[in-house]
Amino acid sequence: MISLIIPLYNEAENVIYYDRDLFPVIAVIAQRTGERFHYIFVDDGSQDDTVIRLRTITKNRPDVKIVLHGVNRGMGNAIRTGLAASNDELVITMDSDLTFRPQDVLLLVEKFHETHADCVSGSPYLQRGLLEEVTPLRLFLSASVNFLYRLLLGKTITSVSPIFRLYKRAELEKLSISSNNFEINAEIIAKLIIAKKTVVEVPVSLLRRKHGSSKINVRKEIKNNIIVLCKIFRTKYLHAEWK
Repeated sequence: MISLIIPLYNEAENVIYYDRDLFPVIAVIAQRTGERFHYIFVDDGSQDDTVIRLRTITKNRPDVKIVLHGVNRGMGNAIRTGLAASNDELVITMDSDLTFRPQDVLLLVEKFHETHADCVSGSPYLQRGLLEEVTPLRLFLSASVNFLYRLLLGKTITSVSPIFRLYKRAELEKLSISSNNFEINAEIIAKLIIAKKTVVEVPVSLLRRKHGSSKINVRKEIKNNIIVLCKIFRTKYLHAEWK
C-alpha cells in the first residue's frame, strides 16, 4: 500500500481538477500495478477555498485523509505531517499543482518493483525534452543548485531538490528530518545517500503550472539550499552532526 502525500497552500484553482487529472489517473495505475493508494492531503494554512473545495470533491472517498495546519508552516512541515499520518509501507511525495504528472507515478512504482530501492526519485534531467515548459530563470536556478548538490554528495544523481519521489517509509523514520520549507527534499535524499541507502532515478517531465501562482520565494529558497549544502559538507566530509 502506498500513501500519496500532497502538501497544499492556496491551491483552490488546482484542486477542482483532481477529479479529472489526479484520481482517475492513479486509479488506472493502481489497477495496472496491483497497488492500493491512499491520499494524504496536508493543507498548510490556506487562506482561500482550498479546503472547502477539496472536501467537496473527496467527501465520498474513504481513501482520502485531509490534515490541516492552522497557519502556514512551510512545505517541509507539511511533508513531515503527512509522513506522520501515513501507515503504509511506501510513500510518494508530489506537488499539489501537478507540475509533475500523476501518470508518472507509474514510473516510480515500476522502478521500485524492479529495484526495491530505498528511494526512487523522478528527474527531469535524465533525458532531453523533459523541461521544455520550464522558464529559463527557473531552469538555471534549479540546474545550478542540483549541480552543487551532486558535486558535494559525490553521487551520479541528477536531481536532488524536487519533491516527486517514492520512499520506503521505514527508511524515512530512521532519519531526523528538520527542514521546514522546500529544501526538505534535498535534506532527505542527502541523508539517504550519506547513509548509503539505495537511491535510483527515473526520467519524468516537469511542466509549467497551469493554475494559480508558485509559492516559492526564490531568495529564501536560495538561502535555505545554501544552508543545506553547508550541512552536507560538514556531515559528509568533516563527520560532524547534521545541525
